[in-house]
Amino acid sequence: MVAEQIDISQLNISQGLQLMERLWCSMSGELEMQGPPAWHDEELASRSGEWVVRESVSEDWHSVLEELKRSLA
Repeated sequence: MVAEQIDISQLNISQGLQLMERLWCSMSGELEMQGPPAWHDEELASRSGEWVVRESVSEDWHSVLEELKRSLA
């Protein structure tokens, strides 16, 4: 396999998005055949545990917004 070397810092937004789309398309078929890597399950389990903890101490949006305004003032 020969890979073309690209200086991504020289790409404009449109070119960068086109490159990302090409990369995703080239990988998506392979990912479907292999399934997600094992670390994905571990990460999802970890984040799920965080959600349970956060859910028990949730605050409404207005309270959080007011606290942010005070801390940034």
